[in-house]
Amino acid sequence: MRKALLSACALCVGATAGYAGGLDRSGQGINLIFEEGSAVQFRLGYTSPSVSGTLGGVESGNVANSFFTPHLGYKTDLTERLDFALVYDQPFGADVEYGSNYPLSQNPTAAFGGRSGVLQASADTDAITALLRYKFDGGFSVIGGLRAQRLTGNVTVPAAAGYQTDIDPEIDFGYVLGVAWEKPEIAARVALTYNSKITHDLSQTESANVVPPIPAGLISQNTQTEVVTPQSVNLDFQTGVAPKTLLFGSIRWVDWPQAVYAPPVYVGITGDNLLDYDDDTFTYTLGLGYQFSEEFSGAVTLGYETSTGSTVSDLGPTDGFWSIGLGGTYSYEQAKISGGIRYTDIGDATTNQGAQFSGNSAWSVGVQVTYALN
Repeated sequence: MRKALLSACALCVGATAGYAGGLDRSGQGINLIFEEGSAVQFRLGYTSPSVSGTLGGVESGNVANSFFTPHLGYKTDLTERLDFALVYDQPFGADVEYGSNYPLSQNPTAAFGGRSGVLQASADTDAITALLRYKFDGGFSVIGGLRAQRLTGNVTVPAAAGYQTDIDPEIDFGYVLGVAWEKPEIAARVALTYNSKITHDLSQTESANVVPPIPAGLISQNTQTEVVTPQSVNLDFQTGVAPKTLLFGSIRWVDWPQAVYAPPVYVGITGDNLLDYDDDTFTYTLGLGYQFSEEFSGAVTLGYETSTGSTVSDLGPTDGFWSIGLGGTYSYEQAKISGGIRYTDIGDATTNQGAQFSGNSAWSVGVQVTYALN
């Protein structure tokens, strides 16, 4: 029954963890490697955010589109001491679209054959992580693995002479390192994992308007730019604190200043990076799980991400959050079926262009199925 309780807690944190600092989405968790024996796992989260602000008295509309966060995994014991897991997730992403009347959606060169459109950005990452865990005596273990990550996206900034960039898909590699300690008798575990940065050497097509005396119209260039998805550290912990009761939590640090996107045509037009960050982020969770019966366990969790107080990009107009989540797991034979819901109060933010965003929030739901193969 302890495994069902752990699943309820993990679902509360993981399946509904969809809105965090920067472009963070999955949290890059590796809890699957701690499952006993062989197992397959499917998880799907859905987040519906409401994020709006004003610039010069003009409303942005809800700029944040809803999105899914999928997770697939397989874990098995290679030997008594060596475990293997293969995990698919989408660790980073963006889907932002402003209203057509917003100042940054206005193209000042439209009279010279410029494109119509709105300020928008979408970015998608898909990652496959292969993990090994070697168990020592005394409950200690070490974790290591390789991560292959695919990145693609597009951005339109009409206010910058009708600028648009379309990023070609690019696959690059990083790694995971970690250590863990467990004491099963009291359901205790502490795991510290490091996720390396992944550097993508992007090829993209950048286009913008030109105006007289150069012949007016749309020009396009194929360019190259380096962009980094940042390094991060996760500290996860749990312990039994009373019969049928589990205390759990996590701390996640992400080095967002590493993530700079400066496509050359955009920099030439504006003199600025298209995307950058001044501050790293710390995200905290703390929760309590309880076994209600032999079949059902539940959990509640609180989350908090520190506000930096710095101005933020118009393509990510949020700064910190607090959240509350509920999760439950029902065990049936070899399956553990979990569901969860999470409410997030998104922190107020001021963008680089002076827009004010406040009073924003998000709802997330998730479902997870873990099936034991032995």
